[in-house]
Amino acid sequence: MSWDSAWEKVFQEQEWGKYPPEELIRFIARNFYGVKDRKSVRLLDAGCGIGACTWYLAREGFSAYGIDGSSTGIAIAKRRIDGEGMQAEFCIGDLVQLPYPDDYFDGVVDVVAITHNTLPNVKAILAEFYRVLHTHGKLFSMLFAIGTTGYGLGDELERNTFTNIREGPLRGKGATHFFDEKEVKSLLVHSGFEVITMERSSRTMNNQKYTINLLDLIAEKKEDL
Repeated sequence: MSWDSAWEKVFQEQEWGKYPPEELIRFIARNFYGVKDRKSVRLLDAGCGIGACTWYLAREGFSAYGIDGSSTGIAIAKRRIDGEGMQAEFCIGDLVQLPYPDDYFDGVVDVVAITHNTLPNVKAILAEFYRVLHTHGKLFSMLFAIGTTGYGLGDELERNTFTNIREGPLRGKGATHFFDEKEVKSLLVHSGFEVITMERSSRTMNNQKYTINLLDLIAEKKEDL
């Protein structure tokens, strides 16, 4: 199982973001806004949580799908979508075993979801992303990078993966794997993807007390393995 039950508590007890990151909006606009029939485009929000990204995909007229292990997160996402008269298909499930057919999606969106896993789970999830994307389908992913507050501040499960993080924005968020660029590229190529772009961003929070480093990437499924 790749989903950590700590997230059920997070969604039950904490107010969570309602809107998608700018990087995702830019990715969708550049790759899918030009399609004449947006409903023909299937997009999966993997690890959707309360559905901020799914909401945006549905609002823009695409066929939006969201999957998460948290029943609380899915319930909140459904209420918002239904309340605004939009449509999206939600599923409670695990990213290591996606309940969708092969070659089904035009795009998969991962906004700091797979980064909350051990490395073996990350590899299994990437294999599932590859399976459900059609050839030339796009993967958008945002990952926590080494240097983010929380790195080295918990119990080390494996190299660059920590749980029980004691301080910072990742406290109480279960296991987190912190990536570097070389590792990400290697994982994607091994999974059958071609890396199209990779950007690094950094910001601080809590009056510069904490640092968040992100790797934002776009990859493409070239052909079936």
